This record gives sequence, C-alpha cells and structure tokens, in this order.
Amino acid sequence: MNRDLLFLSFGLLSWGWLSETWPAAFALLFTVAVSQYGSWRWQISPHQFNRCADLSALLVILLLIDVYILQPSSQPIFVLLKWFPVLFAPALFAQLFSSNQKLPLAALFYSLRKQQAEQPQETDFNLPYTALYNRESTVVRLLREIDFIQPYAALTVLSAGAANVQTPAYFIIAVTLFTGILWSVRPKHSPVLLWLLSIGLAVVVSHFGYHGLSQLNALVEEQSVKWLSGWQTDPFKSQTSIGDIGELKLSDKIEFRVKADNPLLLHQASYDIYLEHSWTASKRVFTAESLISPVENRELKRLEILQQLNREAVLALPDGTVKITGLDNAYLQYTELGSVKASLPPRFARYQVFYSGQRVGMAGKYDLQIPKQHLDWLQQFSGELKLAGQRPEAVAERIKTYFQNNFFYSLYLGAETDADMALKEFMLKRKAGHCEYFAAATVLLLRQAGIPARLANGYAVDEYDSRQGLYIVRRRHAHAWAIAYINGVWQAVDSTPSQWLDMEKEHAGLWQPLVDGWSNYLFHFRQWQLQQTQQQNAELGLLAALLLAIYLAWRIYSTKKKPCRSVQTAKTVEPKPDYQGLDSEFYLIEQCLQNTAQARHYNESIQQWVERLQIPMLNRLYKLHYQLRFDPMGLSIEQRQLLQHQATGWADDFRNNAAKH
Repeated sequence: MNRDLLFLSFGLLSWGWLSETWPAAFALLFTVAVSQYGSWRWQISPHQFNRCADLSALLVILLLIDVYILQPSSQPIFVLLKWFPVLFAPALFAQLFSSNQKLPLAALFYSLRKQQAEQPQETDFNLPYTALYNRESTVVRLLREIDFIQPYAALTVLSAGAANVQTPAYFIIAVTLFTGILWSVRPKHSPVLLWLLSIGLAVVVSHFGYHGLSQLNALVEEQSVKWLSGWQTDPFKSQTSIGDIGELKLSDKIEFRVKADNPLLLHQASYDIYLEHSWTASKRVFTAESLISPVENRELKRLEILQQLNREAVLALPDGTVKITGLDNAYLQYTELGSVKASLPPRFARYQVFYSGQRVGMAGKYDLQIPKQHLDWLQQFSGELKLAGQRPEAVAERIKTYFQNNFFYSLYLGAETDADMALKEFMLKRKAGHCEYFAAATVLLLRQAGIPARLANGYAVDEYDSRQGLYIVRRRHAHAWAIAYINGVWQAVDSTPSQWLDMEKEHAGLWQPLVDGWSNYLFHFRQWQLQQTQQQNAELGLLAALLLAIYLAWRIYSTKKKPCRSVQTAKTVEPKPDYQGLDSEFYLIEQCLQNTAQARHYNESIQQWVERLQIPMLNRLYKLHYQLRFDPMGLSIEQRQLLQHQATGWADDFRNNAAKH
C-alpha cells in the first residue's frame, strides 16, 4: 500500500470510529482494497468523470432535502458534514477504477467545464508567440488532472469532526493526518528542524486558538440572537421593544397550528422583576418535576398543537396545563413561573395538552414591587380610576376597560429611546402603543392597587382556517399581557385594544398567500410522514436507492462512448495507444532530412529543431503540427488541408531537388 492510501485508510478508520459509522467506513475501505488488489480498470472519458462528480452533487442535494424537508434534523449542516465521505465516494472510485488513476480537475469545478466548452477551435498563428503560449497554457490548465486521494483523506477527518467528541481524540487524529500529508510534500531542501518547529508552532496555535474561537462563538451567538430574532422568548429575561425607535413589524411566518374549540392565549414565560428597563424572571431553575397542579374540582379541557420544534424549545401552553402527551421521547422541564422547556423533541410533533384554564401557584415577594421612577403617574392614574378599596376582580376589569376605551394600538414605537420615559409618555401623552406598553402599564397599576401581578408573553390564538379546521398561529401573533393573582389563581388581564390583531393583519406581506401555500404543503407532508411507521420509511428509502441506482446505471451505459473493461495481467501485452496527430504530414519532412546534416537530433524537440534550421515555411508548419498533436480541439478542416498540402509539397520539392543533384 502506498503512502496516500495509508493516509486514506487512516482517515476512514478515524471517521468510522468517531462518528460511529463503522458499516459505511468498512464498505468504503473494502472498495478501496478491491481497486488496489483487483485487476478491474476502465477507460473512463472526461465526460463520464463529470457524471460521477455530478452524482456526488446529486447525493448532496438529496441529503439536504432529507434533513431539511423529509426528516428535518435539528443540526442539518452537521448531518451533511458527517456523510461527506459517502457523498464524494463516486468521484474517488472513478479515479481508483480508471486506467489513468487521476481525476480531471474539471470534474470538480463547473467553471472549468464551461471554459473548456467555450475554448476556440481555431488558432491564429499571426498572433505573437506569447499569446499563443498563453492560449496553450489555458488548454493545459483545463486538462489538468489531480490525485484525489489526499484531498479525500483530509475530507474524512473533517467529517469526523461532526461527531463533536469532547475529548482530545479528534485533535490528535487531525494533527497526525495533516502532519503526515505535509511531511510527504515538504521541500527536500528544507531543514528538518525548521520544518518541525513550524509544525509544532501551528499545533500549539491551533490548540489554544480553538478555545479562543469557542469563546468568540458564544459571544457572536448571543449577539446574533439579539440582532436577528424577531421575537425570541427567554424564560428568564424579556427584552421588550419599549424605548426602541421605528415601527414594530413581526413576520407572517406560521409558527404552529392549534386544534381548539375557541380562541385563547398560549403562555410561554412570566416575568416578575422590573429591572433596568427590562422584565426578568426570579425563578430560573428548570426541574424535571412539574410544579403546576390542577385546580380542584375543575374539568380539564383539551387542545392539540402541531408544531415544528427546535432542539430545545419553550412550549406555548394554555393556563393550567397539567398533562402533555405526544412528546414521549422529549425531556420536559419546568420552572415555578410556568415555563415549560422541551429538550430533544421530535422535529415535527403533534401533541395533546390537557389544561384547566386557570394557573395556580403562590405569589412571590417580587410580585408587588413598584419601580420608584413610575410612582408619580401610577398614583395619578390610581386616583383617577378610583382603584383603592375595590375588589381585585373589579380593579382588573376597571383597568382593562379604561385602556380599551381610551387608548389605541399602534405599531409605531415612538421617538423616545429611554424605556422608562417611553412608558411615561405612553401613559401621559401618546396614549397609543403596542401590546408590551399595555402589559407593562397594567402590571404596575395592579401592583399599585395591592394585587400581585406579572408580565406574561406568548401567542394569541385567533386566526381560524376553516379548510384545515385549525387555528393558525403566526410570528406576528406573539403577544404580551398581564396576569394577576386573584382568588388564589393567576388570571389573564389583557388590556390591549382588541383591534391589534386586525392591524397586524393589514400589515401582512404581499407574498403571504404563496408562503402560506408552501407552508401548508410542508405541513401536510410532515403529517403524512408522522403517520408512517419506521418499516414503511425504510421501504421507501430502499425503493428510492434502487431507483437512483437504476437511473445511474442507465446514464453511464447510455453514453456514446461506453467504458470498456480492460484486465491487466502479467502476460497481456498492452496495445500501443492511438495518440492524436500521429498521421501528421509534418513527419514526411523529418523523414526527408533524416540522413542529412539538417537531421533532427535525438534529444531535440521539434520546436528547437525548426529554430535551428531557420526555414520560414517550417516555422509555420510545426505550429500547425503542434496544434494537431496537443490541442484537444485539433485543427479545423481548412487548417488540416493546409498542413497536408504544404508539408507534402515541401517533401516532394525536396525529393525532386535531391534527384537532380
């Protein structure tokens, strides 16, 4: 086994070990062994090399369709990276089983194929020699062949990194392989000590740089969530839009669908501390045991949610949720403030929620705290509404009615950048804002009246699709409201004017029907897929693989120039290849001068020979001869006739002159 195949075997074994893909790794190793110790070889044309590379591209596309649409994965890029050795195996096997044992570079790059197709067939010999040389260099570059074994070995180690093992094993494997490859191609005149010091420095920098990149990745990821998320629920902290400038606009994207009897609010998170312009949750610990118990003597209701979930997702649930079914493989965790997190859920889930409609749980010490900077307007509005001495139910209803009758919903965020000042301006001047203004003001007014209150957010379920019999919940249906502790239960106090949903709908995008159509298609497909058994999925996969194999075989063997098998044995005499241009008439001139003082020397190229003779006509003819011999496009009909006529005429004239003398 040569050195490159040793690197390849090392890479495949490392990939199979770290990624736990032993069957695929051994299958690839077996095929590589067959290519080396077997006698099977094919004359594969450049066009057929291209098709093998196209098969790799097709496999990549099929895998992307699978991980994004058919069987959505939480980490599709890592799945793609993990299977790179299998995806690019057709290109490797094309090289290993070809008689040339090389892979054309154009097979890997479509741009080179396009340049090759656009290469002109005729050459203007009146151009300067440098221009002709540049054109010939382009042809050589287009026909360049590479050994794909070392790049493929590096690809296997890269794929092994998708396993994300939390040990130094991968780093050691990567250093070993790449050091071996670099050692095999190092300049022979390079001092060994200097080379080892350079490699050692690279290893040290990469080791410590990895930890620095991990910290940078965590920082960038945290900032990206803030910059790119339209509405991202955090069960610990709510960064509201109060104090921002511009216009609030959320996406029309469908988040999930709900099968329920009536419109309702779905809760995701509650916040009880107002700190530094944002709402924060004091109870941050998730536990495996549900801390929510049903209200006694209250009949449970039921709804069904159909949703595509991430690797970790905070569920949107109705008040008083006591039981969730349909997420059996997910790990559910709970907080005291009512947030429920699902870890490792199915990518697409259809789960049932049983709930009472009332959230129970004791009020905490933070549920009555009032920020000092808001005491002035709170006292003013508390006096105007005559909240003192009223029953908690009456206080909540009076606050809700006041906002809905005297305030307006608006998507405009205002010009005030300070959150506290923006809230005061909302209450005293503008009297218009989005749901977070209403929710925050309602919570503080309830607390001013002595009623424990929290800010809650989640989704408003209101848009009903009669064709599907389901409620559609979009990202723009994200909502915030107040919850008040009244008569031993937490009750929703939604003071936002009811027209907010209609106003959001008016701002829907022009392409919403098309996007909804595509979303509904994917939704029905995932529903169908959810109903299939594992055996049915396996049968479909085998059928797809069989159809793909039949299609590939038909495409390969339907070409005009089919690959022909050639068995190489020790007793077989390999026929001399039929090289292009061996019938060139320029050889007649060489034969004529063979036994003269002008004969071509043994170690002299045709170009050097013609330049030594200083015969003008031969200078033109040798260029035509070179184009016939080495240009893959050959000569045009006119150029071929010109070479034949002039070379034959020169040889005839030379023989006639020799006969006269």
